[in-house]
Amino acid sequence: MRTSSLSCLLLATGVVAATLTACDSTRQVASESSSDTLPSTPTVDESDVSFNREVTQGDYRFTVKTFGSQEPRVVSVRSYRGSAQTIDPLRMEVTGAVTNVAAADLNGNGKPELYIMTDNRKANGGLYAYEFAERGYTPISFPGTPGGQAGMGYSGQDMYQISGNKLVRTFPVTSTDSTKTAGNRTVEYTLDPSGKLVMGTQR
Repeated sequence: MRTSSLSCLLLATGVVAATLTACDSTRQVASESSSDTLPSTPTVDESDVSFNREVTQGDYRFTVKTFGSQEPRVVSVRSYRGSAQTIDPLRMEVTGAVTNVAAADLNGNGKPELYIMTDNRKANGGLYAYEFAERGYTPISFPGTPGGQAGMGYSGQDMYQISGNKLVRTFPVTSTDSTKTAGNRTVEYTLDPSGKLVMGTQR
């Protein structure tokens, strides 16, 4: 009877461990220096660098490189605090060519954010954003198509920039009959403490 109880306990422990491992493996991060990369991260020619920029926020520093000129492009991010690297180098696939990167702390919590902009002009495309901590990072959730009046005539072609403590999104809007562009609209977003972009004013 004791042997049976012990077997059940070991089995339950194994199930919990397997579940935790499965949950942890869903984060799509691969070490840049590791040959054991994730299946979704292709091998790249590291001499084919199409974008290379360094940005800073406080005492954090980010080096962002893009490899290749064909879809999907692979972006490499290295994060440092002072001279120490805070996390293993990570790679991610992006749609479109990277046009700009910016570091900020929009919610003022002391954790820097990295915003990667691409020329992907499909609806709700062109932005990849992450908040970094001392030993890790979290993707920032994007709100998608602007709600209410702000989304009227929206069809993509977003452009982004950081202005002060706001993310500024600008896009063309079409007329009611969808035959011509009726000008541009700008929507500002703040970042709440949970790391979610919240739509604010529009103009």
